Amino acid sequence: MHMILRTLLIFLKRRFLKRTSFTDKSVVTMRVLPTDLDFLWHVNNGVYFSFMDFGRWDMIFRNGVYDLSMKKGWYSVVAAETMKFRRSLKLWDKFIIETQIMGNDEKYFFIKQKFFCGGELMSTGLVKIRFLKRKGGTVSTREVMDEFKIESIPDNATELSQDWLNLESNYLI
Repeated sequence: MHMILRTLLIFLKRRFLKRTSFTDKSVVTMRVLPTDLDFLWHVNNGVYFSFMDFGRWDMIFRNGVYDLSMKKGWYSVVAAETMKFRRSLKLWDKFIIETQIMGNDEKYFFIKQKFFCGGELMSTGLVKIRFLKRKGGTVSTREVMDEFKIESIPDNATELSQDWLNLESNYLI
């Protein structure tokens, strides 16, 4: 519930955002508020996942996926997500979230999200998204890409695979 004002704000601002192409990187600037902190006075790990939602909202507002989904009766769901933390965000820190579609298979889009504060990488998250139809059924990634007249997403599979491996291992990100 503590994210409701931020959610309303991003929905109100969506019509004024600069449009991008389907695979362009989206960048959102945010600030850590007192409601984002846990008892150790840093951003709670679960809050990062909520912040990531804002990065994805910004991306789909800018690249037109939101408008298309509303028109077609589609919605997206998170099928999986993983996160690796390097440094903690603290009260009043101003940070950015970079969000970008990195690839796809027949069912899922793979999205990478990075948090930066003062130019330093704080954390990286990888998210697997799929589209469903409100009336039931699934939407293939091919169907989504056809609507945008995209033949294929640039092959970032090697980078994405390495990122995923690094997040699930003890390697630094």
